Amino acid sequence: MLPATACAQQVAWLWDGAALPAWSQQEAAVLQRHILLSGDNALTRPRSGWPPASRITPVVHVEVSTVNPPIDIERRRSMIVRAMHEAADASTSGWVQLDMEAKPSQRVFYRSLVRQLRSELPPHIKLSVTALAWWCRSPAWLDDLGADEVVPMFFRMGKDGARLRDLVEHSPAALHASCRDVAGFSPQEAFAPQVTARYRKTYWFDRYAWKRGANIGSTP
Repeated sequence: MLPATACAQQVAWLWDGAALPAWSQQEAAVLQRHILLSGDNALTRPRSGWPPASRITPVVHVEVSTVNPPIDIERRRSMIVRAMHEAADASTSGWVQLDMEAKPSQRVFYRSLVRQLRSELPPHIKLSVTALAWWCRSPAWLDDLGADEVVPMFFRMGKDGARLRDLVEHSPAALHASCRDVAGFSPQEAFAPQVTARYRKTYWFDRYAWKRGANIGSTP
């Protein structure tokens, strides 16, 4: 189905095995590499094959284990930077995206990493980063971050989800300025169309990998 807010730019997030929805065939954000940081280990899994989208934004997903946090995350900087450079080489949209849910203790590392990526990536490649919704209430995360685009994820917002959802719906001006232009949503936790229509560009994540014909343009 076509989204109701067809005048805005919508991009489907595609993880492994996801189908490419018809409305996102012009552009899709596709997981290129999954990096898991756990204890003293760093596991990496590349993607095999690309969907037939006209423009592809490769996504590097860095998962930081909460059960067994990395012992020295700084040691993994070069691995992440290298993966992002490989993503830039594969991009056909002019964008790459870092999807990393850094923990509060890793904020300094994360902000330094984003600055480094922006300085080292080719000038013609733009850097997108995802952000946890609660970061939109914390300038320490987003002030002068250095990315070309911040994508707050307004779904799976955790224990403060109801409060954050209320802010997104009714008090968007209370969110950090970086969280008011582009945003990430899910059809399973849909907002009213007038909320998503505020955003120039939206990314969409479907828990069913777009295999059930989810409609991103209306509430459940």
